Amino acid sequence: MLKRFYKFRNEIADFMKIKYKPLSELNDPKWICDLAILVDLTGYLNDLNLKLQKQGQLVNDLYSHLKAFHIKLRLWESQMLSGNSYHFNALSAYENIAYAQYAEELKLLSEQYSNRFSDFKKMKLFQFICYSYKI
Repeated sequence: MLKRFYKFRNEIADFMKIKYKPLSELNDPKWICDLAILVDLTGYLNDLNLKLQKQGQLVNDLYSHLKAFHIKLRLWESQMLSGNSYHFNALSAYENIAYAQYAEELKLLSEQYSNRFSDFKKMKLFQFICYSYKI
């Protein structure tokens, strides 16, 4: 839904002007950049959700998906710090991107993600299962 709103933001802005209820946010470049990164992140979270719901997976597969996503978050954070928005297609279309701000937001997201799944790190059983499964 968010992706569709982003895709039709110009048409929505025009429609709201016709109805005499203009949305100033749709003309604010910073707000649009924030929306673009949310569109990209929401897409990645949706992909993770679909991977986790796939039938017939073992626990170690689920753990691998979670671990891989956390690694991706840290990668995206470091890329943002270096001024690289390669993995964020919607955001890449804009100039004057607040890379430092988005890197900080990705860092916070990574920390929250880590806290949310901290129980898995405490359980050495998952690491053992993943290791023995690969042998």
